[in-house]
Parts: sequence; structure tokens; C-alpha cells
Amino acid sequence: MFQALDSYAQDIVEFARAHEVWAISIAFMLAFGESLAFVSLFIPAWAALVGLGALIEAGELRFWPIWVGGALGAAIGDWVSYKYWSTCR
Repeated sequence: MFQALDSYAQDIVEFARAHEVWAISIAFMLAFGESLAFVSLFIPAWAALVGLGALIEAGELRFWPIWVGGALGAAIGDWVSYKYWSTCR
């Protein structure tokens, strides 16, 4: 199980390294999926997000665009979860 998680995260990080233009969208989608209630149990995006942080630290990706993409993804994911679960009551 952990090997599959490692492979999944490594593939995403390698793709982001090779295609910096897509790194913002990748950070957005990972943070969005991680912020959705109960979906985050099936999409372990934290490992890939940590890997993107390592690429930022190494200077291969720029900080601010990735941060904005991740922050927007997390905020929208939280908002969608709140709207869905608040209407279920």
C-alpha cells in the first residue's frame, strides 16, 4: 500500500518538475481533493503536496504561483464541502 502511495506521489512530482506550467493546476487539484470531506480519505494528496514543497525548496518551482494555486484549491474544496454538508442536515 505504501509503495503505491510513494509511486503515485513520485509520478506527480516528476510530472510537475518536467512541466512547471502545470504545477499550479496540480497544486490546485491536489489541495482541492485533500480539502473535500471524506474524499481526502481516498486521495492521499499530502505526499504529493510535500513533494511539490521539496521542489520549491530546491529552486525548481516558484513559490508564489504554487502557493496561490494550492490556497485556492483548498479554499474552494472547503467551501464545496461546507455547502454540501450544510444542505444535508
